[in-house]
Amino acid sequence: MPIRPALITWQHTKIVCTLGPSTDPPGVLEALVRSGMDVARINMSHGTHAEHTVRIDRVRRVSQALAQPIAILADLPGPKFRIGTLDDGSRRLEDGMVVYLCAEAQGSDCLPVRDHELLPALRVGESVYLADGSVQLRVKASSAERIACEVGIGGTVRSGSGINAPESRLSGLVPTEDDRRHLAFALSQGVDWIGVSFVQSADDLARVRACVRDGPVPLLMAKIEKRGALMNLDEIVAAADGVMVARGDLGVETDLAEIPLAQKRIIAVANAKARPVVTATQMLESMVEHERPTRAEVTDVANAVLDGTDAVMLSAESAIGRHPVAAVEMMQRVLAATEAGGNSAIRLNAPESIPPDAALGFSACQLADRVGAKAIIAPVRNQAMVAAIARFRPVVPILALSASQALCRSIVMLRGVLALNTSEGEDAQAQISRATKWLFDRAIARSGDRAVVISSAGEDDELDTLQVATLRD
Repeated sequence: MPIRPALITWQHTKIVCTLGPSTDPPGVLEALVRSGMDVARINMSHGTHAEHTVRIDRVRRVSQALAQPIAILADLPGPKFRIGTLDDGSRRLEDGMVVYLCAEAQGSDCLPVRDHELLPALRVGESVYLADGSVQLRVKASSAERIACEVGIGGTVRSGSGINAPESRLSGLVPTEDDRRHLAFALSQGVDWIGVSFVQSADDLARVRACVRDGPVPLLMAKIEKRGALMNLDEIVAAADGVMVARGDLGVETDLAEIPLAQKRIIAVANAKARPVVTATQMLESMVEHERPTRAEVTDVANAVLDGTDAVMLSAESAIGRHPVAAVEMMQRVLAATEAGGNSAIRLNAPESIPPDAALGFSACQLADRVGAKAIIAPVRNQAMVAAIARFRPVVPILALSASQALCRSIVMLRGVLALNTSEGEDAQAQISRATKWLFDRAIARSGDRAVVISSAGEDDELDTLQVATLRD
Protein backbone atom coordinates (compact mmCIF):
# COMPACT_ATOMS: atom_id res chain seq x y z
CA MET A 1 0.00 0.00 0.00
CA PRO A 2 1.51 3.41 -0.94
CA ILE A 3 2.28 5.88 1.81
CA ARG A 4 -0.17 8.77 1.96
CA PRO A 5 1.22 12.33 1.68
CA ALA A 6 1.73 13.92 5.06
CA LEU A 7 -0.61 16.46 6.59
CA ILE A 8 1.80 17.49 9.29
CA THR A 9 1.14 19.94 12.08
CA TRP A 10 4.08 22.31 11.98
CA GLN A 11 5.91 24.20 14.68
CA HIS A 12 8.57 26.90 14.39
CA THR A 13 11.29 24.96 16.23
CA LYS A 14 12.61 21.98 14.28
CA ILE A 15 13.22 18.42 15.50
CA VAL A 16 16.40 16.50 14.70
CA CYS A 17 16.25 12.72 15.23
CA THR A 18 19.29 10.47 15.39
CA LEU A 19 18.73 7.27 13.42
CA GLY A 20 19.70 3.87 14.77
CA PRO A 21 18.38 0.38 15.46
CA SER A 22 15.19 1.75 17.03
CA THR A 23 14.25 3.59 13.83
CA ASP A 24 14.89 0.62 11.53
CA PRO A 25 11.61 -1.39 11.95
CA PRO A 26 9.03 -0.90 9.18
CA GLY A 27 6.82 2.14 9.60
CA VAL A 28 8.92 3.87 12.27
CA LEU A 29 10.50 6.47 9.97
CA GLU A 30 7.11 7.35 8.51
CA ALA A 31 5.74 7.77 12.03
CA LEU A 32 8.67 9.98 13.02
CA VAL A 33 8.08 12.30 10.05
CA ARG A 34 4.34 12.46 10.69
CA SER A 35 5.07 13.25 14.34
CA GLY A 36 7.32 16.19 13.49
CA MET A 37 10.84 15.05 12.51
CA ASP A 38 12.50 17.59 10.20
CA VAL A 39 16.12 16.39 10.15
CA ALA A 40 17.56 12.87 10.22
CA ARG A 41 20.96 12.63 11.92
CA ILE A 42 23.43 9.93 10.97
CA ASN A 43 25.95 9.46 13.81
CA MET A 44 29.12 8.28 12.08
CA SER A 45 30.63 7.27 15.43
CA HIS A 46 28.36 4.21 15.44
CA GLY A 47 27.36 1.68 12.81
CA THR A 48 28.80 0.89 9.40
CA HIS A 49 28.64 2.70 6.09
CA ALA A 50 26.43 -0.11 4.79
CA GLU A 51 23.95 0.48 7.63
CA HIS A 52 24.04 4.25 7.07
CA THR A 53 23.41 3.78 3.35
CA VAL A 54 20.25 1.79 4.05
CA ARG A 55 18.99 4.41 6.53
CA ILE A 56 19.70 7.34 4.21
CA ASP A 57 17.86 5.57 1.39
CA ARG A 58 14.86 4.93 3.67
CA VAL A 59 14.73 8.59 4.72
CA ARG A 60 14.68 9.72 1.11
CA ARG A 61 11.99 7.25 0.11
CA VAL A 62 9.76 8.27 3.01
CA SER A 63 10.45 11.97 2.36
CA GLN A 64 9.40 11.61 -1.26
CA ALA A 65 6.33 9.54 -0.44
CA LEU A 66 5.15 12.05 2.17
CA ALA A 67 6.11 15.08 0.04
CA GLN A 68 7.99 16.36 3.07
CA PRO A 69 11.59 17.64 2.73
CA ILE A 70 13.82 15.96 5.33
CA ALA A 71 17.41 17.14 5.75
CA ILE A 72 20.15 14.60 6.44
CA LEU A 73 22.90 15.56 8.89
CA ALA A 74 26.00 13.33 8.88
CA ASP A 75 27.86 13.79 12.16
CA LEU A 76 31.64 13.18 11.99
CA PRO A 77 33.25 11.54 15.05
CA GLY A 78 36.12 14.01 15.43
CA PRO A 79 39.11 13.35 17.68
CA LYS A 80 37.15 11.52 20.36
CA PHE A 81 38.09 8.38 22.27
CA ARG A 82 35.59 5.58 22.77
CA ILE A 83 35.04 2.32 24.63
CA GLY A 84 35.42 -0.76 22.43
CA THR A 85 33.02 -3.68 22.12
CA LEU A 86 31.67 -4.98 25.43
CA ASP A 87 30.21 -8.39 26.12
CA ASP A 88 26.40 -8.06 26.01
CA GLY A 89 26.86 -4.51 24.73
CA SER A 90 26.97 -2.77 28.12
CA ARG A 91 28.42 -2.97 31.62
CA ARG A 92 27.36 -1.60 34.98
CA LEU A 93 30.09 0.10 37.04
CA GLU A 94 29.52 0.52 40.77
CA ASP A 95 30.96 3.24 43.00
CA GLY A 96 34.34 2.29 44.47
CA MET A 97 35.09 -0.67 42.23
CA VAL A 98 38.39 -0.88 40.33
CA VAL A 99 38.28 -1.23 36.56
CA TYR A 100 40.97 -1.20 33.91
CA LEU A 101 41.15 0.70 30.65
CA CYS A 102 42.96 -1.73 28.36
CA ALA A 103 44.20 -2.00 24.80
CA GLU A 104 42.35 -5.31 24.45
CA ALA A 105 39.54 -7.02 26.36
CA GLN A 106 41.22 -8.93 29.20
CA GLY A 107 38.40 -9.95 31.55
CA SER A 108 35.23 -8.74 33.21
CA ASP A 109 37.04 -5.88 34.99
CA CYS A 110 38.52 -4.52 31.75
CA LEU A 111 37.06 -1.80 29.51
CA PRO A 112 38.69 -2.05 26.07
CA VAL A 113 39.62 1.25 24.42
CA ARG A 114 39.38 1.69 20.65
CA ASP A 115 42.17 4.27 20.41
CA HIS A 116 45.26 2.94 22.13
CA GLU A 117 47.09 6.28 22.12
CA LEU A 118 44.80 7.37 24.96
CA LEU A 119 46.38 4.98 27.47
CA PRO A 120 49.95 6.35 27.71
CA ALA A 121 48.58 9.91 27.87
CA LEU A 122 46.71 9.35 31.14
CA ARG A 123 48.40 10.17 34.44
CA VAL A 124 47.74 9.12 38.04
CA GLY A 125 45.19 11.41 39.70
CA GLU A 126 43.49 12.51 36.49
CA SER A 127 39.75 12.11 36.03
CA VAL A 128 38.28 10.14 33.14
CA TYR A 129 34.62 10.53 32.20
CA LEU A 130 32.54 8.00 30.29
CA ALA A 131 29.15 8.19 28.55
CA ASP A 132 28.81 11.99 28.33
CA GLY A 133 30.15 12.40 31.85
CA SER A 134 27.58 10.19 33.59
CA VAL A 135 30.37 7.89 34.85
CA GLN A 136 33.55 9.21 36.50
CA LEU A 137 36.80 7.30 36.97
CA ARG A 138 39.99 8.36 38.78
CA VAL A 139 43.32 7.04 37.49
CA LYS A 140 45.13 5.07 40.23
CA ALA A 141 48.00 3.50 38.25
CA SER A 142 49.07 3.73 34.62
CA SER A 143 51.12 1.95 32.00
CA ALA A 144 51.20 1.89 28.21
CA GLU A 145 48.88 -1.13 28.07
CA ARG A 146 46.64 -0.92 31.13
CA ILE A 147 45.22 1.90 33.27
CA ALA A 148 43.84 1.10 36.72
CA CYS A 149 40.92 3.33 37.70
CA GLU A 150 38.63 3.66 40.69
CA VAL A 151 34.97 4.35 39.94
CA GLY A 152 34.00 7.62 41.59
CA ILE A 153 30.51 7.91 40.08
CA GLY A 154 29.03 4.66 38.83
CA GLY A 155 26.63 3.98 36.02
CA THR A 156 26.14 2.02 32.83
CA VAL A 157 28.55 2.24 29.90
CA ARG A 158 27.86 0.80 26.46
CA SER A 159 29.98 -0.29 23.54
CA GLY A 160 31.13 2.87 21.80
CA SER A 161 30.53 5.14 24.83
CA GLY A 162 32.66 8.27 24.65
CA ILE A 163 35.72 8.80 26.84
CA ASN A 164 36.73 12.29 27.97
CA ALA A 165 39.93 13.16 29.81
CA PRO A 166 39.74 16.95 30.19
CA GLU A 167 42.77 17.14 32.52
CA SER A 168 45.11 15.32 30.15
CA ARG A 169 47.32 16.90 27.49
CA LEU A 170 45.55 15.17 24.65
CA SER A 171 44.92 17.24 21.56
CA GLY A 172 43.37 16.39 18.22
CA LEU A 173 43.39 18.01 14.81
CA VAL A 174 40.13 18.36 12.93
CA PRO A 175 39.48 16.56 10.63
CA THR A 176 41.03 13.26 11.66
CA GLU A 177 41.85 10.53 9.16
CA ASP A 178 38.69 8.74 10.28
CA ASP A 179 36.72 11.96 9.66
CA ARG A 180 38.09 12.14 6.12
CA ARG A 181 36.93 8.60 5.43
CA HIS A 182 33.45 9.30 6.78
CA LEU A 183 33.30 12.63 4.94
CA ALA A 184 34.04 10.94 1.62
CA PHE A 185 31.18 8.52 2.30
CA ALA A 186 28.80 11.33 3.30
CA LEU A 187 29.64 13.24 0.12
CA SER A 188 28.98 10.15 -1.98
CA GLN A 189 25.53 9.97 -0.35
CA GLY A 190 24.78 13.64 -1.05
CA VAL A 191 23.93 14.54 2.54
CA ASP A 192 22.74 18.06 3.27
CA TRP A 193 24.71 18.91 6.42
CA ILE A 194 28.03 17.78 7.90
CA GLY A 195 28.42 17.97 11.68
CA VAL A 196 32.04 18.81 12.54
CA SER A 197 32.93 17.59 16.03
CA PHE A 198 35.28 19.24 18.53
CA VAL A 199 35.75 22.43 16.52
CA GLN A 200 38.05 24.86 18.30
CA SER A 201 38.75 27.44 15.59
CA ALA A 202 37.59 28.62 12.18
CA ASP A 203 40.67 26.89 10.73
CA ASP A 204 39.14 23.51 11.63
CA LEU A 205 36.18 24.26 9.37
CA ALA A 206 38.46 25.49 6.59
CA ARG A 207 40.37 22.19 6.66
CA VAL A 208 37.12 20.22 6.38
CA ARG A 209 36.03 22.31 3.39
CA ALA A 210 39.45 21.77 1.78
CA CYS A 211 38.78 18.02 1.82
CA VAL A 212 36.04 18.47 -0.78
CA ARG A 213 37.84 18.28 -4.10
CA ASP A 214 34.91 18.03 -6.47
CA GLY A 215 31.29 19.09 -6.38
CA PRO A 216 29.45 21.37 -3.96
CA VAL A 217 30.58 21.63 -0.35
CA PRO A 218 27.79 20.59 2.02
CA LEU A 219 26.73 22.93 4.78
CA LEU A 220 28.95 22.64 7.84
CA MET A 221 27.56 22.58 11.36
CA ALA A 222 30.20 23.40 13.98
CA LYS A 223 29.62 21.43 17.19
CA ILE A 224 30.52 23.56 20.19
CA GLU A 225 31.83 21.11 22.79
CA LYS A 226 35.30 22.36 23.87
CA ARG A 227 36.41 25.26 26.05
CA GLY A 228 38.53 26.49 23.16
CA ALA A 229 35.41 26.74 21.03
CA LEU A 230 33.78 29.03 23.59
CA MET A 231 36.86 31.25 23.53
CA ASN A 232 36.68 31.51 19.72
CA LEU A 233 32.90 31.40 19.43
CA ASP A 234 32.33 34.48 17.26
CA GLU A 235 34.85 33.48 14.60
CA ILE A 236 33.59 29.88 14.55
CA VAL A 237 29.96 30.91 14.15
CA ALA A 238 30.91 33.34 11.37
CA ALA A 239 32.82 30.60 9.50
CA ALA A 240 30.13 27.92 9.95
CA ASP A 241 26.79 27.47 8.20
CA GLY A 242 25.20 26.40 11.49
CA VAL A 243 26.18 25.49 15.04
CA MET A 244 25.22 22.88 17.61
CA VAL A 245 25.17 23.28 21.39
CA ALA A 246 26.67 19.82 21.98
CA ARG A 247 26.04 19.67 25.70
CA GLY A 248 27.29 16.11 26.20
CA ASP A 249 30.98 16.69 25.67
CA LEU A 250 30.71 20.39 26.52
CA GLY A 251 29.50 19.40 29.98
CA VAL A 252 32.60 17.25 30.46
CA GLU A 253 35.21 19.46 28.83
CA THR A 254 33.99 22.50 30.80
CA ASP A 255 32.45 23.07 34.22
CA LEU A 256 28.99 21.50 34.22
CA ALA A 257 27.61 24.49 36.13
CA GLU A 258 28.54 26.77 33.23
CA ILE A 259 26.46 24.90 30.63
CA PRO A 260 23.18 26.87 30.99
CA LEU A 261 24.86 30.22 30.39
CA ALA A 262 27.08 28.78 27.66
CA GLN A 263 23.97 27.52 25.88
CA LYS A 264 22.31 30.93 26.02
CA ARG A 265 25.47 32.61 24.75
CA ILE A 266 25.94 30.20 21.83
CA ILE A 267 22.31 30.58 20.77
CA ALA A 268 22.47 34.37 21.03
CA VAL A 269 25.62 34.60 18.90
CA ALA A 270 24.15 32.23 16.29
CA ASN A 271 20.90 34.23 16.17
CA ALA A 272 22.78 37.49 15.73
CA LYS A 273 24.83 36.07 12.85
CA ALA A 274 21.80 34.41 11.18
CA ARG A 275 23.14 30.88 11.63
CA PRO A 276 20.76 28.04 12.55
CA VAL A 277 21.53 26.56 15.96
CA VAL A 278 20.66 23.11 17.31
CA THR A 279 20.44 22.35 21.03
CA ALA A 280 21.39 18.75 21.74
CA THR A 281 22.04 16.00 24.31
CA GLN A 282 19.80 14.49 26.98
CA MET A 283 16.79 16.60 26.13
CA LEU A 284 14.37 13.74 26.84
CA GLU A 285 16.94 11.23 28.09
CA SER A 286 14.55 9.37 30.41
CA MET A 287 12.49 8.39 27.35
CA VAL A 288 15.26 6.01 26.31
CA GLU A 289 13.57 3.65 28.79
CA HIS A 290 10.29 5.28 29.82
CA GLU A 291 7.22 6.45 27.94
CA ARG A 292 7.12 9.83 29.68
CA PRO A 293 9.88 12.37 30.28
CA THR A 294 10.65 14.10 33.55
CA ARG A 295 9.31 17.55 34.29
CA ALA A 296 12.87 18.87 34.29
CA GLU A 297 13.44 17.55 30.76
CA VAL A 298 10.25 19.16 29.48
CA THR A 299 11.32 22.44 31.06
CA ASP A 300 14.78 22.10 29.48
CA VAL A 301 13.26 21.74 26.00
CA ALA A 302 10.98 24.74 26.59
CA ASN A 303 13.88 26.89 27.80
CA ALA A 304 15.88 26.08 24.67
CA VAL A 305 12.94 27.32 22.60
CA LEU A 306 12.70 30.51 24.66
CA ASP A 307 16.47 30.97 24.31
CA GLY A 308 15.95 31.12 20.54
CA THR A 309 17.18 27.73 19.30
CA ASP A 310 16.28 26.77 15.74
CA ALA A 311 16.12 23.06 16.48
CA VAL A 312 16.25 20.53 19.29
CA MET A 313 17.82 17.11 18.92
CA LEU A 314 17.04 13.59 20.07
CA SER A 315 20.05 11.28 20.35
CA ALA A 316 19.74 7.96 22.19
CA GLU A 317 16.01 8.67 22.64
CA SER A 318 15.38 7.94 18.95
CA ALA A 319 18.46 5.91 17.97
CA ILE A 320 18.37 3.16 20.60
CA GLY A 321 15.43 4.12 22.82
CA ARG A 322 12.39 1.98 23.46
CA HIS A 323 9.92 4.72 22.47
CA PRO A 324 11.32 6.72 19.51
CA VAL A 325 7.96 7.82 18.10
CA ALA A 326 6.60 8.75 21.53
CA ALA A 327 9.72 10.85 22.12
CA VAL A 328 9.13 12.84 18.92
CA GLU A 329 5.45 13.24 19.73
CA MET A 330 6.31 14.55 23.18
CA MET A 331 8.94 16.90 21.76
CA GLN A 332 6.41 18.27 19.28
CA ARG A 333 3.86 18.82 22.05
CA VAL A 334 6.34 20.75 24.18
CA LEU A 335 7.48 22.87 21.24
CA ALA A 336 3.93 23.72 20.22
CA ALA A 337 2.86 24.59 23.76
CA THR A 338 5.93 26.73 24.39
CA GLU A 339 5.61 28.63 21.12
CA ALA A 340 1.90 29.24 21.73
CA GLY A 341 2.42 30.54 25.25
CA GLY A 342 5.88 32.09 24.99
CA ASN A 343 7.05 35.34 23.48
CA SER A 344 7.26 34.41 19.80
CA ALA A 345 7.37 38.01 18.59
CA ILE A 346 10.21 39.38 16.49
CA ARG A 347 13.34 39.15 18.62
CA LEU A 348 15.60 41.78 17.05
CA ASN A 349 13.19 44.70 16.93
CA ALA A 350 15.63 47.61 17.24
CA PRO A 351 16.32 49.09 13.78
CA GLU A 352 19.85 50.12 14.74
CA SER A 353 20.74 46.43 15.29
CA ILE A 354 19.76 45.43 11.75
CA PRO A 355 22.58 44.96 9.20
CA PRO A 356 21.89 46.72 5.86
CA ASP A 357 21.72 43.43 3.94
CA ALA A 358 19.02 42.14 6.30
CA ALA A 359 16.78 45.21 6.38
CA LEU A 360 14.26 43.86 3.88
CA GLY A 361 13.90 40.62 5.81
CA PHE A 362 13.23 42.59 8.97
CA SER A 363 10.70 44.76 7.16
CA ALA A 364 8.92 41.66 5.84
CA CYS A 365 8.56 40.28 9.37
CA GLN A 366 7.25 43.58 10.71
CA LEU A 367 4.83 43.94 7.79
CA ALA A 368 3.52 40.41 8.25
CA ASP A 369 2.78 41.18 11.89
CA ARG A 370 1.05 44.48 11.15
CA VAL A 371 -1.23 43.26 8.33
CA GLY A 372 -2.05 39.94 10.01
CA ALA A 373 -0.45 37.87 7.26
CA LYS A 374 -0.63 34.08 7.52
CA ALA A 375 2.75 33.47 5.90
CA ILE A 376 5.83 35.03 4.35
CA ILE A 377 6.48 33.63 0.86
CA ALA A 378 10.01 33.88 -0.53
CA PRO A 379 11.49 32.35 -3.71
CA VAL A 380 15.13 31.75 -2.74
CA ARG A 381 18.39 30.55 -4.30
CA ASN A 382 20.46 29.75 -1.22
CA GLN A 383 20.25 29.32 2.53
CA ALA A 384 21.51 32.84 3.26
CA MET A 385 18.44 34.36 1.58
CA VAL A 386 16.16 32.37 3.88
CA ALA A 387 18.27 33.02 6.99
CA ALA A 388 18.06 36.77 6.33
CA ILE A 389 14.34 36.51 7.10
CA ALA A 390 14.29 33.69 9.66
CA ARG A 391 16.80 35.46 11.93
CA PHE A 392 14.05 37.87 13.02
CA ARG A 393 11.79 35.08 14.27
CA PRO A 394 8.46 36.01 12.64
CA VAL A 395 5.35 34.58 14.24
CA VAL A 396 4.08 33.25 10.89
CA PRO A 397 5.79 30.56 8.82
CA ILE A 398 8.28 31.40 6.09
CA LEU A 399 7.45 29.40 2.97
CA ALA A 400 10.67 29.22 0.95
CA LEU A 401 10.28 28.28 -2.72
CA SER A 402 13.08 26.65 -4.69
CA ALA A 403 13.51 24.39 -7.71
CA SER A 404 16.45 22.76 -5.92
CA GLN A 405 15.46 19.71 -3.88
CA ALA A 406 18.81 19.88 -2.06
CA LEU A 407 18.16 23.47 -0.98
CA CYS A 408 14.63 22.59 0.15
CA ARG A 409 16.06 19.85 2.35
CA SER A 410 18.86 21.91 3.86
CA ILE A 411 16.77 24.94 4.83
CA VAL A 412 14.28 22.97 6.91
CA MET A 413 16.91 23.23 9.67
CA LEU A 414 15.98 26.92 10.14
CA ARG A 415 13.39 27.95 12.68
CA GLY A 416 9.97 28.74 11.20
CA VAL A 417 10.96 27.77 7.64
CA LEU A 418 8.84 25.49 5.45
CA ALA A 419 10.15 24.46 2.04
CA LEU A 420 8.23 23.95 -1.22
CA ASN A 421 9.96 22.44 -4.24
CA THR A 422 8.89 24.30 -7.40
CA SER A 423 9.56 23.60 -11.07
CA GLU A 424 12.58 24.93 -12.93
CA GLY A 425 11.74 28.04 -14.95
CA GLU A 426 8.39 28.61 -13.24
CA ASP A 427 7.43 32.30 -13.35
CA ALA A 428 6.63 34.35 -10.24
CA GLN A 429 2.84 34.16 -10.63
CA ALA A 430 2.91 30.39 -11.05
CA GLN A 431 5.08 30.10 -7.94
CA ILE A 432 2.65 32.18 -5.89
CA SER A 433 -0.29 30.09 -7.14
CA ARG A 434 1.54 26.90 -6.17
CA ALA A 435 2.44 28.37 -2.75
CA THR A 436 -1.19 29.44 -2.19
CA LYS A 437 -2.51 25.94 -2.87
CA TRP A 438 0.20 24.45 -0.61
CA LEU A 439 -0.83 26.75 2.27
CA PHE A 440 -4.54 26.01 1.74
CA ASP A 441 -3.97 22.24 1.62
CA ARG A 442 -2.23 22.37 5.01
CA ALA A 443 -4.81 24.68 6.61
CA ILE A 444 -2.15 27.31 7.25
CA ALA A 445 -4.19 29.87 5.29
CA ARG A 446 -7.51 30.11 3.50
CA SER A 447 -8.99 32.18 0.69
CA GLY A 448 -8.97 35.90 1.51
CA ASP A 449 -6.02 35.71 3.90
CA ARG A 450 -2.94 37.83 3.29
CA ALA A 451 0.68 36.83 2.77
CA VAL A 452 3.83 38.91 2.49
CA VAL A 453 5.79 38.09 -0.65
CA ILE A 454 9.49 38.88 -0.60
CA SER A 455 11.60 38.19 -3.67
CA SER A 456 14.48 39.23 -5.86
CA ALA A 457 13.91 41.19 -9.04
CA GLY A 458 17.39 40.46 -10.43
CA GLU A 459 19.71 37.50 -10.90
CA ASP A 460 21.82 38.26 -7.83
CA ASP A 461 21.22 36.76 -4.41
CA GLU A 462 19.74 39.91 -2.86
CA LEU A 463 16.10 40.14 -1.78
CA ASP A 464 14.82 43.51 -2.95
CA THR A 465 11.05 43.32 -3.57
CA LEU A 466 8.31 43.33 -0.94
CA GLN A 467 4.52 43.21 -1.36
CA VAL A 468 1.33 42.11 0.38
CA ALA A 469 -0.76 39.59 -1.55
CA THR A 470 -4.31 38.42 -0.92
CA LEU A 471 -4.53 34.66 -1.33
CA ARG A 472 -7.33 33.35 -3.57
CA ASP A 473 -8.50 29.90 -4.67
